[in-house]
Amino acid sequence: MKNKIIIIGGYCATGKSTFARKLSRELHVPCFEKDIIKETLGDGFGPESGEVFAKGSLVTFMLMLHIAECFLQAGRICILESNFRLQEFDRIKELLAKYNGECLLFKFKGDLDVIHKRYLERHDAGERHWVHKGGGTIEIFKNAMTERFGLNGAEAEQTVDVDATSFDDIDYENLVCIAKGFIK
Repeated sequence: MKNKIIIIGGYCATGKSTFARKLSRELHVPCFEKDIIKETLGDGFGPESGEVFAKGSLVTFMLMLHIAECFLQAGRICILESNFRLQEFDRIKELLAKYNGECLLFKFKGDLDVIHKRYLERHDAGERHWVHKGGGTIEIFKNAMTERFGLNGAEAEQTVDVDATSFDDIDYENLVCIAKGFIK
């Protein structure tokens, strides 16, 4: 039997974390969110150190990679959620190959004009932890999402593209069913 990991990645402000938590509850599978880990590191370092801004994303990914390896070694499934970069996803795939594993990848994307507006609203509402930089022009946002965080070209044994332009149009029940089928 193959070891398995569920990856939830894609653009910022597309509901990845909310879906990851829902999926974790439905499947009774642990979920590790990059933002939560980074926020915890930030609280430990404190805002005055600057370390979380300098190396927070890299260290957070390294911790997630270690967690994934521990689960693969134990033959257990986990969910990893982040706005992964393509090279980070490639590192996860290397781990999967090492442990005879396979991956279900949910890629959350959508209309970047709508998503940028949602991103700014969330930032301006003060709902985000201080470790997350926000704001920025639509051009900077679009570039970051398509060049760094869109997982363009990333494919897994099973890849599901999720259009998160409108949360009301996402069939979450179907996504959960796909995940249940993957882990059986």
